[in-house]
Amino acid sequence: MAATEEKKQREPLSSYSILFIIIFAVGIITVICSFVTPEISAASLPDILDSSVEGLIDAAEISFFLLILGGCLGIVTKIGALNAGITALVRTMKGHELLLIPIIMAIFAVLGSSYGFCEEAVPFYALLSMTMVAAGFDTMVASATVLLGSGVGCLGATVNPFANGVAIDMLRQSGVDVNTGTTIILGLVLLAASYAIAVFFVMRYAKKVKHDKGSTILSLQEQKAMDEAFGPAAHTAKKLEKAEDEGEELDPNAPMTGVQKVTIVLFGLAFLVMIVGFIPWQNFGVDLFALGGVFDPVSETWTTLPWSAWITGAPLGEWYFKDASVWFLLMSVIIGVVAHMSESKLVNTWIDGAADMVGVALVVGLARAIAILMESTHLDVVILDNASQLLQGSSAVVFAPVAYLIFLGLSFIITSSSALATISMPLMGSLATSLSFSPDVVVMLFVAANGLANLFSPTAAFLPGLMMAKVEYSTWLKWAVVPIAVIGVVSVVILTGAMMLL
Repeated sequence: MAATEEKKQREPLSSYSILFIIIFAVGIITVICSFVTPEISAASLPDILDSSVEGLIDAAEISFFLLILGGCLGIVTKIGALNAGITALVRTMKGHELLLIPIIMAIFAVLGSSYGFCEEAVPFYALLSMTMVAAGFDTMVASATVLLGSGVGCLGATVNPFANGVAIDMLRQSGVDVNTGTTIILGLVLLAASYAIAVFFVMRYAKKVKHDKGSTILSLQEQKAMDEAFGPAAHTAKKLEKAEDEGEELDPNAPMTGVQKVTIVLFGLAFLVMIVGFIPWQNFGVDLFALGGVFDPVSETWTTLPWSAWITGAPLGEWYFKDASVWFLLMSVIIGVVAHMSESKLVNTWIDGAADMVGVALVVGLARAIAILMESTHLDVVILDNASQLLQGSSAVVFAPVAYLIFLGLSFIITSSSALATISMPLMGSLATSLSFSPDVVVMLFVAANGLANLFSPTAAFLPGLMMAKVEYSTWLKWAVVPIAVIGVVSVVILTGAMMLL
């Protein structure tokens, strides 16, 4: 009893509380700094309070996507297709469940490295949580699989147009030449090293939890939430596993009805089309999805829509969360009709599913509020200017790690990798060139630091995913601090060595 009470006293702060604390802390910092640096505007109490609402407005597109996705998940769950499908998968992988981790992480890493699969990974936290819990793990394993998988991909980005592409373009506009081949090679080295480290830590923890449920890092409250949200599939899997152990003959496909099978196919198709829609194909020279369209560069609109734009008005490859919202809303209706749901049941089930995502959608806005407050007070620009002055006249051994730390800190303030590259690269690239350092390495210092920040920054895109998985932000930090630190140190060593050699 004493141990239980002690564990209850250690319940972590909610993500909401942590974000509000950070928002107020930033506001106080701007007030203090305004006395020393006139360029910084002191945030008033209304500014601090308004930033929360402004953040919600700014994040409306992704917030609505999460609500619509929740409605779709609610329908699929009500049909029982997810539970049945996951149970069949777990039974197929019986004895080899750990193999799911490196395989899934590799897929996410490739997507992250190619086009910055980060915010787009949020829907997979819920799906992987169901799968991992049914396989005998916990939701921390699911969260780490998604976050570290996609995260190391972004950290070791090779051709990500939103990070590498923008950074290289800004340097070239500043008159600094960049060797794209070198950045790709450095990205592959970072990707391989970070992936190996991430898989090691996730699989080590997964083995512990698989053999001893008491070794979970989740609090009692988180474990209860996990069981309530993802328990049905796990309980079904355990029953079937027990039946098999007792020698009963069970057909692996028996738990799934015809409707459930069709639902799984449609649900999988929904995610596949979403991923295809998010990948910027034209940046890679692939025009397949833009065929038949006429684009006006002056108005930056399609005067004649391409064939793939019939779903949302935007061709596959130019989707963002508004387009994904339209797609999942359509698929919600299609899946409900295929499952022979009545109109009232479909609507009520969809609303219940969306309601489960309200808390997740709110977190997105609160995280965005931090960046808005920093930007409106000019704290971000002042920090960049002062930080760059530290590197004047430094050696390669000093420049690389300090530049990495500067980019890491700025990534907390400027959440968009494209925006950060636009603001910082002309200054940092020119500084590196004046010191005769390789601008190729500067690009990857930016990419690697920004990618690492995406693994633990409270302003990053993963917070909604953690909430889906019923893992508090403070619990994630407690588990992830060591692997993140190791990945960060290894990245700095690799890039410092490259800076000295190139």
